[in-house]
Amino acid sequence: METTTRRDGGFSLVELLLVVALLGTTIGVMYSALQVLTISASTSTEESAAAQDLSYSMELLSKTLMGSQVLYANDTQIVVLSQVGGGTWQVSSIAATAGPTPRGGLIWRRWSSDASGTVPVGASYTRWVMSDRNANQSNSIALFSYYSATNTVLTQKSTTADARATAVVGALPVGYAPTDIKRIRLHIATTFNAGIRDDFRDIALR
Repeated sequence: METTTRRDGGFSLVELLLVVALLGTTIGVMYSALQVLTISASTSTEESAAAQDLSYSMELLSKTLMGSQVLYANDTQIVVLSQVGGGTWQVSSIAATAGPTPRGGLIWRRWSSDASGTVPVGASYTRWVMSDRNANQSNSIALFSYYSATNTVLTQKSTTADARATAVVGALPVGYAPTDIKRIRLHIATTFNAGIRDDFRDIALR
């Protein structure tokens, strides 16, 4: 008579090792896929934020500069007099600042003034960080370029700031002659992860 022996001892060592190996491989593949998706989502979010930051800054600054009188200008800073509505005027300083590479700031400071651009002595100002991912100063990208009436780019810094600018901003380095400026090229650069997104626009002064 033939008898059949049942094995009640559970899994063998080889079977257990095989199961562990299969589980390890599966978990490894899933973890790698999750990492790729996480990095991709993070990059996409950063790039989207940089694009929005760039577009917003470009539109707002373009409108401001278009109707303004230039009081001071250099490659990374401009000081202008603008009418902001009715009989309300303001002097604005727009500047790219350096920061921990590759990021810096795009800073807009504003003082209330009269139509001549005179700001009361001791007046306070509003400081607005338009962007904390600006790359102009940190990457030596000129925020502003200036053109003359003959459409020639100004390359020679030839004058100190208008007294109205220094009265509120303080000491400023030698810049371009405001009366020579007829067109401004605004070139904003922003960072995302290890990349840079930039855009420029030409603005004719009124």
